[in-house]
Amino acid sequence: MRILMILLLTSGLAVAGEEAVELPREDLTLHGTLLNPDGATDLVILHVGSGPTDRDGNQQGMINNSHRLLAEGLAENGLAVLRYDKRGIGESRAGQPESEIRPSHYSDDLAAWARWGKSERDFERIHLVGHSEGALFAKVAANQAPVASVVAIAAAGRPMGVVLREQTGEQLAGTGDLADQFEHILSELESGRTVEDIPPTFNTLFRPSVQPYLIEWLAMNPAELASELNVPLLIIGGSTDLQVGRNDFDALAPHADDSQWIEGMNHVLKAAEGSIQEQMTSYVSPDLPLHEALLPAILEVLDRDQSR
Repeated sequence: MRILMILLLTSGLAVAGEEAVELPREDLTLHGTLLNPDGATDLVILHVGSGPTDRDGNQQGMINNSHRLLAEGLAENGLAVLRYDKRGIGESRAGQPESEIRPSHYSDDLAAWARWGKSERDFERIHLVGHSEGALFAKVAANQAPVASVVAIAAAGRPMGVVLREQTGEQLAGTGDLADQFEHILSELESGRTVEDIPPTFNTLFRPSVQPYLIEWLAMNPAELASELNVPLLIIGGSTDLQVGRNDFDALAPHADDSQWIEGMNHVLKAAEGSIQEQMTSYVSPDLPLHEALLPAILEVLDRDQSR
């Protein structure tokens, strides 16, 4: 089994060379990197989380290589792996302004990559691995394309309005008008209405150009999407993840075929403990390896899928 190969360090398997790949869409071209070991029959497609995160899992000022490391680890174990820049980011930046991008674009793009893997590259099985917000898109795309399984890592299990209120509650406690303004803006967006006057404090999160995206995003229910899947779902959570916690893991677990709670894994999939200040080193350390339990958890499930 592949799970044993990784535990034995897989010294006999070499990582495939990187191949630049492109996927033309109606309004732009998506750019990605394919690792394709000899004899690979399964393709794993990775989708990153929110914000300006590139195919390697990096943002400006936060270079941790989480997705590059994940792709290389899976490829070392005989799986083909595609990671790509989502629209608006990296090499896929050109062609569409932020104000026109919606969550449905991301899930549609992911489904299109899955169809590409089947029709253009003849892979037998396609597996979608979504990290954080990317898990939402993986669950939607799995019902639009020929997908064998979905892996959701560090994924929200409740509507994002609930999660945002929890994430900001401590920071906004006792701020009076500021807390009221936050609640007003978020409630309006949840009701499908945009808000013109955004205080500077909230402009990064609620800027007018991103509000149409947020309206669609806030209406998505991760647990409902999980319950609608007709393929196996693995959920993986980390005990030191400061962005997505145990409540979200527990909300998804009843709808999953397998669930793995990894002690000591944080949101960027590294072994780290403590507050965000104490964990920050892991967010900016590209050579720090992934948590040692992550790859075995994924590989065990994919092995099971291959044996069916």
